[in-house]
Amino acid sequence: MKKTVLFLAAVLTFTVGMAQKGKVTTATTLLDQGDVEKAKEAIDEAMANEKSNTWPKTYIVAAKVYSNLAKKGKDDEGVIKAAEFYKKAIELDKKGDAKGKKIGRYKNEIGQSLLLFSGELTNAGVEAFNKEDFAGAVEAFDGLLELNANDYLIAIQGEKTDTLIIWNIALAAYNGKDWASAEKYFNQSVDLKYGGGDAIILMHQMYTETADSTKMGANLIKGFETYPEDNRILTYLINYYLDTKQNDKALDYLNTAIEGDDTNPSFYYARAVLNDNLKNVDLALEDYKTCLELDSEYFNALYNVGVLYFNQGVEKLNAANDETDTKKFREKKAAGEEILKEALPYFEKCLAIKPDEAAVMESLKNLYYRFEMMDKYNEVSERLKNL
Repeated sequence: MKKTVLFLAAVLTFTVGMAQKGKVTTATTLLDQGDVEKAKEAIDEAMANEKSNTWPKTYIVAAKVYSNLAKKGKDDEGVIKAAEFYKKAIELDKKGDAKGKKIGRYKNEIGQSLLLFSGELTNAGVEAFNKEDFAGAVEAFDGLLELNANDYLIAIQGEKTDTLIIWNIALAAYNGKDWASAEKYFNQSVDLKYGGGDAIILMHQMYTETADSTKMGANLIKGFETYPEDNRILTYLINYYLDTKQNDKALDYLNTAIEGDDTNPSFYYARAVLNDNLKNVDLALEDYKTCLELDSEYFNALYNVGVLYFNQGVEKLNAANDETDTKKFREKKAAGEEILKEALPYFEKCLAIKPDEAAVMESLKNLYYRFEMMDKYNEVSERLKNL
């Protein structure tokens, strides 16, 4: 009698287990028939039951059901959930059954399913990005990157470097201000030489926004070494050294920049600013003027030349005022005024380029008054009043 009871219990257990696995079959049938919501009910039941929630097939079907829910607008997170279900299916398939047998039984089926699913996950990431759901885009693309690196999918499509996916994660993270992820994937993009210098520049902007100056220099140096022809990176690097008062390093990179491209006015302007700061006036003027030969409307170069001449002229006039000898006073005064006059055309051109620039008008107002150019003085004074 006891044996009979045990036998009946075993049959009952087997029947219950089969019933729960039957839910997976039911979900598959309902999905094939287009009744995705009923399929969800069946597969949810199977995943909730201990008799079927350790079976890889349960999660393969669950992934397909939830992916279809997403397509029909029934679950916004359906594709992301599907990715997790595929991961679970892989995990269980690698364990095998309770006795450690049947390991890898579903490897080919999972791999083939993932091959189709990767397109859906890509589309989900793109759609999230376009909706400015940048966290969702990162999650989708990151999930795709993980699945593509799985040996089940590699067995079907071979190994590949997902440069575009890495770049997309970086962009999504950057836009979503997920700085840690952005930094991680931009650095991977640079190592893979994907995205050109944009990755370096975006990281520089990120470090600027987060005030993380400790990483700025290393990032720009890496960028210059990786993309030596990208003048944008070199310009950022030079400005970084100028801002941090590392004049020798800035000068080295500026000389390198000019050797590589002697037609870029920005490089001459930057070197002029450096020499200007170091009080190397003649060298600064030489580079400012070369900059203006290349771009006659380079406002900052025009303004700085005007300021240099203005300051030199004022210094000469101050020296003249200290002179007790009348003849020497007149000579020094005349020399100072001649230098001041050299500033006029530069400031006037600045005003033509930026008609509402108050600092330029103030400088011109002083010069016009000194040289008794009263019509122009009155005009500039009126313009200043109306700002």
